Amino acid sequence: MSDATLLYLCIAIVAAPLVGFVLQYAFGRRLPRQGDWLTVLTIGVSLACSIVLFLHVLGQPEGYSTVLGPWTWLEPGDGAAWTVGITLDGLTAVMLVVVSLVAFLVHVFSMGYMQGDPKYWLFFAWLQMFSVSMLILVLANNLLHLFMGWELVGLCSYKLIGFWSEKRDPANAARKAFITTRIGDLGMVLAIMVIASVCGTFDFDAIFAKVASGEFSGPWLTAAGLGLFLAAVGKSAQMPLHVWLPDAMEGPTPVSALIHAATMVAAGVYLIGRMMPMMTPEALIVVAVIGAVTALMAGLIALCQNDIKKVLAYSTCSQLGYMFLGLGVGAWHAGLFHLTTHAFFKALMFLGSGSVIHGMHHEQDMRHMGGLWGKMRITSVTFLIGVLAIAGLPFVTSGFFSKDGILSGAWNAEPVLFWIGLVAAVLTAFYMMRLFVMTFMGAPKSEKAEHAHESPKSMTMPLVLLAVLAVCAGWGTWHSKLLSPPALDTVGSLAFEHVGTVVILASAAGIGGLLLGLFVFFKNAEHVPDWKKPFRALETAFANKFWFDELYRIAVLRPSYRLAGLFRVVDSAGVDGIVNAVGSSGVDSSKKSGWFDKYVVDGLVKLTGGICQFFGAGISLLQSGKVRLYLSLSVGAVALVLLLERLL
Repeated sequence: MSDATLLYLCIAIVAAPLVGFVLQYAFGRRLPRQGDWLTVLTIGVSLACSIVLFLHVLGQPEGYSTVLGPWTWLEPGDGAAWTVGITLDGLTAVMLVVVSLVAFLVHVFSMGYMQGDPKYWLFFAWLQMFSVSMLILVLANNLLHLFMGWELVGLCSYKLIGFWSEKRDPANAARKAFITTRIGDLGMVLAIMVIASVCGTFDFDAIFAKVASGEFSGPWLTAAGLGLFLAAVGKSAQMPLHVWLPDAMEGPTPVSALIHAATMVAAGVYLIGRMMPMMTPEALIVVAVIGAVTALMAGLIALCQNDIKKVLAYSTCSQLGYMFLGLGVGAWHAGLFHLTTHAFFKALMFLGSGSVIHGMHHEQDMRHMGGLWGKMRITSVTFLIGVLAIAGLPFVTSGFFSKDGILSGAWNAEPVLFWIGLVAAVLTAFYMMRLFVMTFMGAPKSEKAEHAHESPKSMTMPLVLLAVLAVCAGWGTWHSKLLSPPALDTVGSLAFEHVGTVVILASAAGIGGLLLGLFVFFKNAEHVPDWKKPFRALETAFANKFWFDELYRIAVLRPSYRLAGLFRVVDSAGVDGIVNAVGSSGVDSSKKSGWFDKYVVDGLVKLTGGICQFFGAGISLLQSGKVRLYLSLSVGAVALVLLLERLL
């Protein structure tokens, strides 16, 4: 396939949904079915082109990579030209399929789930732009180009999380997500500044070449890597910037599926995977530790949540922690492979939860569910497949193969991180079985559960396809070829192999967690309150999410509000006070000047005029026009002069 053909395919992948967004935003309200078919069609074109590129790259030798372009975007003068270009390699091909496929299925699912919403047409417009943003990010061949897609993803997430902005909670959640991720994005801005100043370029290949040659090394390289990771921590909801992700569940459920599976949170893992050649061992230690801690912490929190979407949200935080753990210990292939498999089974479970919520008439509390197995059979079976996949059912589901690779890498790199990851794996299987039992098994716990019904085919068919992918995505060797580790020695990638002990322990963790969850929450549900009593303090901590929100409220928000109050006082009493004082003095001066002008200046003028008028009036009496009077006055004047002369 020629470079020109590859270029046209890449352009079509972005251009089709971009045109769909423009048309849907401008005319969607007036189109048949409010334009939902248009957005499904355009994202379908993107998916078809992505599959063609995937097959092309799969047929190339291992390590295949090409750059299409770049083309000059801006020329800032004495600096390097800013360009846009396309990187096409195994990672790009995999991510294009993942993003476009999940986005396509979410679009189809939304046709049933969002039906009847007053802003139905607008939802599909922003869903389309969300997909475009992630596709721009994935295709980028330089940091500046990637940053454009990165920020567009943040903007679209803000619009979709707060889609029901007329309600308080979604509006607050959107602001929280936007502000929290902006804190992380500051790290990327600083990293780009460091990289540009040292390397004089934004292009990935040029940066990696300077790293390989030693021109870019030392503390500045580590600082740049940590800056990029800070951005990833924000976007991918890692501790301590994870607090936005659970609140993002206030958005429509299809948005949650897209955010958690293939777009926003995946962007952070993709960023570190793409920039791996410049991640120093010191930076990778931070990546691995943060990932492991987040995987364990989020798993503990998920254990005590009752909102079905909140459980899945914290599950996403935990699984993203797994991915960063894999990248941090050098298991580059396993970390990105888990990103791929996770996209399928997490999209399956989020859309499955949407089907449950739809069938339960918008009920999200699992304590009011139960007994849905016989009422929503397709949703139940497909959701169970997702549970088995995320738990890593040995040698069957995709989750096993990717998780096993991460744990093997941790085993070879740092045993402590391995054991943390293993405990997190047990927790994952345990709380996911808890979710499944509370939602689908036993007797209905409410009238809504009693009258629940299966969702329409537009919602169940995507579940079936995702269920197949959740099982089969790990089969074969395609991932080993397309996600082969970067060739540069500076990656510090550890060669790892599937140690038999690790396989046994990973399998035991998944199966043991599932069986324990089944034993506790299905076989002995009536004893659970008694069994929890000794752990009441821990349960309180987990249920309250370790009080992160309260901590931020006390340590960050309140001081910020007080500082803002101080600035308000300074502004009102200080800056505004000075301005008002100057204004008041000007007014007073103007008043005094006006009085002086009115009574002194104008008074003198009027006085002079009055005197002149007075004498003029007197003299005017002499101007009578009578000759006899003029003669008498003349004689009198002469007589007066003669008299004065004699007297003097």
